Amino acid sequence: MNLMTPDLKKKLTDRFGSRVQFDAPMDRHTSFRVGGPADALVTPKDRAELMDLLAVVRAAGVPWMVLGGGTNLLVKDRGIRGVVICPGRGFDQIQILYKGPEKTVVEAGAAVRLSALCRYAIDNNYTGLHFAAGIPGSVGGAILMNAGTRQGAVESVLEGIDVLEPPDRVHTLDRDQLIFKYRRLSWQPAGDGGDQLFIVLSGRFVLAPADETDPAAEFETMLSRRWETQPKGFSAGCVFKNPSADMAAGRLIDQAGLRGMAVGGARISAVHANFIINEKNASAADILELIRLVQKGVADRFRVCLEPEIRIVGE
Repeated sequence: MNLMTPDLKKKLTDRFGSRVQFDAPMDRHTSFRVGGPADALVTPKDRAELMDLLAVVRAAGVPWMVLGGGTNLLVKDRGIRGVVICPGRGFDQIQILYKGPEKTVVEAGAAVRLSALCRYAIDNNYTGLHFAAGIPGSVGGAILMNAGTRQGAVESVLEGIDVLEPPDRVHTLDRDQLIFKYRRLSWQPAGDGGDQLFIVLSGRFVLAPADETDPAAEFETMLSRRWETQPKGFSAGCVFKNPSADMAAGRLIDQAGLRGMAVGGARISAVHANFIINEKNASAADILELIRLVQKGVADRFRVCLEPEIRIVGE
């Protein structure tokens, strides 16, 4: 049931104009290219507009969620009830906060693409972000997920974050208030990075001058390795978390004989078994059924429960 009442639609339209879309198709906003419509998708241009938006939807009692790059997200076929918030240009800025002989602190807004932050570091001859080569999505999503590879993760360079406690309280949190876990970040004081009671606004990253290394060459080497081992196509990256540091989800899926399995238009990649590819106009239901079959197959064979790394939302 669509939650957009005429009164709420008018309030959103009066405040955000063309930056609000009703019945917005979510397959256009996710790397899986699947998902039904959101009741409303709103793009606030800056912090003030974000606070205004939150005040409106909270007063209306309507649920909301934040959309980053859409690269670690599966939206179900009936879509999302409530408001999807897509931070706009005011959250897409990079600036230097401190520059010294041994380190530079760079602030990046939550909507900055992680690839753009990597390119900024390369262009300005900074090192530290090589691990992020080829990781899709936004800075905000990368922070919440503590995104990374075997070569490192966000926690290795993140000095602090700004978060918004809805509707209008901004907190600046330093590194000693951040709690890093595998593919997850939480923080002190109250709040959990995964429940969206708080919204990440920006992150502060510590980078180092590349005096003895070539950041561009380092980045290209990492990127080449990534593309050699990961498939191309419509996907959301690794579907499952690794059960442990020495137990890779992709290897378990492969050893369970599930590589290449398909449901409808969705298929487990032949290149990397922890990837599901939208191969032939898959539905979200196809992908969800494939996830279920993988979990069952691995559990039956190895007595291991695979936990999704991707976020599954909607109905």
